[in-house]
Amino acid sequence: MSLTLEHFSHPKHSLVLKDFDVVGDDAICHVCDTSVIGSLTYTCSRSSDDAECQGFYLHKSCAELPTPITFYKHNHHPLILRDLVGGYCDVCYNHVMKFSYVCSDDCGFVVCVFCAFQQRALDHPGHEQHTLTLVPRESLFACDACSEEANDSSYICTTCDFWIHKKCALSPLTIPNPTYHRHPLDLIYFIPKMHRYFKRYCNICKKPIRKESWLYYCHKCTYFVHMKCATSSHSSPSDIAILTAPDPPIINEHWSRKEHPLVQFQFSTSENDNNEKKYDRRELICDGCIQPITIFHPSYYACMKCGFFLHSFCATKLPRVLVANGFFYHCKTCNITIDIRCAFLPTKIKHKSHNHHSLVYRPSFKFECSVSGYTIGGGVQYGCGTCGNFQIDIDSAFYPGSMKHRYDDHPVTLRRPPFFYEGVFYCEICEDQVNNQWWLYHCDECDHSFHNDCLLSGGSVKLGRTVEVDINDQSHTLALVLKRRTRKTQSEYFCRYCGNGYKSNHFLECDGCGYLICCPCVSQIKASNKSIHF
Repeated sequence: MSLTLEHFSHPKHSLVLKDFDVVGDDAICHVCDTSVIGSLTYTCSRSSDDAECQGFYLHKSCAELPTPITFYKHNHHPLILRDLVGGYCDVCYNHVMKFSYVCSDDCGFVVCVFCAFQQRALDHPGHEQHTLTLVPRESLFACDACSEEANDSSYICTTCDFWIHKKCALSPLTIPNPTYHRHPLDLIYFIPKMHRYFKRYCNICKKPIRKESWLYYCHKCTYFVHMKCATSSHSSPSDIAILTAPDPPIINEHWSRKEHPLVQFQFSTSENDNNEKKYDRRELICDGCIQPITIFHPSYYACMKCGFFLHSFCATKLPRVLVANGFFYHCKTCNITIDIRCAFLPTKIKHKSHNHHSLVYRPSFKFECSVSGYTIGGGVQYGCGTCGNFQIDIDSAFYPGSMKHRYDDHPVTLRRPPFFYEGVFYCEICEDQVNNQWWLYHCDECDHSFHNDCLLSGGSVKLGRTVEVDINDQSHTLALVLKRRTRKTQSEYFCRYCGNGYKSNHFLECDGCGYLICCPCVSQIKASNKSIHF
């Protein structure tokens, strides 16, 4: 096998054959304009010295394409490989991006490299039942492999209406050395059954993966990647959609300022924005949290008559009730309660899950926590101001790195993926499956795993405190307890007063008769200061 090659597509320098591991994830062949991942590849021998030659790649097969050739649809003249930009293939009618075979007799016949050599019949392990047939003409359809809708030529099964993009059909069966993961990735055609207990997400774009879609997978550490993400190093975690409804543009009677309506604005550094002529925009201070309104959290409400300002978060998202029974701070004027731990949280932290940037204390926008996988509720979170797509909820930020407890003879350690474990994890407390795409507690010595919330379910609440409440003319001594389902099939816990059911919640329970009532209902009963009759 020759290690160097002279090729007319790159006359400046000779080409050298490289191994897989020197090729970037976004490397594209100069001839066929497709990825070179998983293929023997030629690159420019001077690419390290010449900036113009960096990123020049040729599949070994493309570099050694024969010329001239004969083609079944134009067999009266030979076809010659040429650099032709701007033409159209007479077979698939697609635009020719770079190289194509053209008629040596100048009769105008052009065929792209794909159509010249593409297999018209394909046996693929992703559809073993029948042979797939190439339909060279491009059309828009939803692919049965990647589930994406895109314009592409296709391979179809005429027996069972199976239809996939040509790009998907020709994707490598293995990506041997991906730059974003330490193990090879194999092409699989559905999520393995043992990993279907949880909803699975792409480890690059963080979007869900369909159970029956083709994807790349590392079985050693339960690592899933969409097909389109696996072959693009430019794929980055996408912005996760905000789960709440849009804020109203006008709040007519806000509880903090009922006399005037509050109008929503967007903070801007533009000198032409005259929404607040009377005020210096650089000094807008939220009257709720007493923090500046800045470009980083630009949405805010204002009463222009009296110079009253609120972040949109402070106006619409602050929880009116906090569950805690320790010391707390309370503002009688605003009726705002703050847990003592929250009052002294640091404004900036370093966290091992994101150790290349600091995380700053900021309002929560109901994103998904980047380490626990749970949706961050209303309140605050720590987020990266540099990356913009990393956020961690308050509880996860302060998970203990290791702990000793009664369920294990050894300390358990907080672990983050990837986990080099071929199988699934089960929690030693609830015996339910643990999602190994997120953080979990694990003991290496005895191979025990635990849900984070099974070990750390108490929160800022001291259980066992009691309260005297009269219900139906009967006095109950209620103790504070935590009730939570330990299995998905287990029924919810229901409040005997309001009838609401909960998967997990703090309740007050009567030791004598087992009467169960949720905390908001107890607060309502005590506020009314009278017995409740059903």
